[in-house]
Order: sequence, then structure tokens, then C-alpha cells
Amino acid sequence: MKYFKKEEFACPCCGENKTKQVLMLIMDQLRDAVGQPFVISSAFRCPKHNEAVGGKPNSAHLKGLAVDIVCENSHLRFLLIKQAIKLGFVRIGVDFKKFVHLDMDGEKPTEVFWGY
Repeated sequence: MKYFKKEEFACPCCGENKTKQVLMLIMDQLRDAVGQPFVISSAFRCPKHNEAVGGKPNSAHLKGLAVDIVCENSHLRFLLIKQAIKLGFVRIGVDFKKFVHLDMDGEKPTEVFWGY
């Protein structure tokens, strides 16, 4: 990876990292396409951490198939979403004050966009 270290995708409470390699590589492509740095605030989560942050019991983060990206302005949000769709993300969630969630969990409905 050019822009990220594998550790950036690890669970913050235990350091475990089951993030799928394909997701990490696509995040590198996303960073390149956006053309500016961004921070991954959450990727893989162990069950304990997922519960602690209020994640859903069947969260894609538990499978290593999701990332949350710190995003506090509309321009970066637009760029992230635009490029994420071009790169094939079909599950996107947005907290307009904090982050953009991207996941590639094929066991969940696709072509969905939601707010927190």
C-alpha cells in the first residue's frame, strides 16, 4: 500500500486486524483518486469494541469489510462518495458531522445510502 499502513485498519482496543486485503487496497486507490489525505477512524472491530461504540451486531466492521473515514466538511465528503462509487462501493453511510462509512459486505443489501 502506498498511503496507508496495515495497522491503521486494526481494532483500536486489541490490535486485531481481520480487514480484508481487497478493502485495504481499494482504500489506497480511493486515497489516490481523492487526491488528498484522509484518516480512517474505524475499520476492523472485534466484538467487544463494536459493542462499545454502539455498532450493530451484524456490522460489516466485524467481518473486516467496512471503514469509517473522518470527514467534517462537505467538499471532502463529496469527493469521497464520488470516488467510492467509481471504485465499486455500493453501501455508503454518512454522519454529516463526523464520518463517511464505506462497506463491501455482499451479504447485505446493495446500492444503499443512509444517514446516521
